[in-house]
Amino acid sequence: MNWSFISFLLIFSLIAELGLAQRLDQESTKKTSKSQKSPPPILIIQPKYMRSEVVMMIPDARHTVYSAGYLGELGLNYFKAEEFRHKFSKGWKEFRDKALINATSVIKSVKPEYIKDSTGKIEYALIQSDNPAIVSSVNTQQFRDLFKENFGSDLWVIIPSRSTILVMSADKNRLNTYKKAFYQMFLDAIYPVSREVFLINSKGLWAIGDLKTSF
Repeated sequence: MNWSFISFLLIFSLIAELGLAQRLDQESTKKTSKSQKSPPPILIIQPKYMRSEVVMMIPDARHTVYSAGYLGELGLNYFKAEEFRHKFSKGWKEFRDKALINATSVIKSVKPEYIKDSTGKIEYALIQSDNPAIVSSVNTQQFRDLFKENFGSDLWVIIPSRSTILVMSADKNRLNTYKKAFYQMFLDAIYPVSREVFLINSKGLWAIGDLKTSF
């Protein structure tokens, strides 16, 4: 019996099996890595009464807060506090910066509808999207640029639901004309966001009033 030939076959077979095992392991690693790839973070704006573990206050807002989440297979998910600390070791600013990168890409793909009066003058703009990141886009430069020509540098923004944003110029009379309708949109929303009115400009975002009360 040619033992050297048999030894050669055994060694060759072992090498082949090791190579196959290595390739299978690499493929498994790739699939695992792909499946574990983190979805982009979302800066959530939500009613204050909603419970979530990671919350940040909105300047001057009484009924609305920021929260941290991401889009999962079954919809919008909230980060647990421990999960958030592990994923964003530098804290809220790191999360916010990454979330707004995602929001910027979303707002670029949305075309607002402009609601006009009988004379053709623009009253306000309406944005609707089923992407929950659309709401956080109000914090981006791209959002302000989108409406600057029609409404100026100071934007008044209402976010009645996760899928709807209303934008107009800083005009109290115009807001009072639509205030009841906007508030009803908040009441009718499946996923309500805020009944407050926000001022947005280059300095940031903060609440300036409430649709339910006098303005």
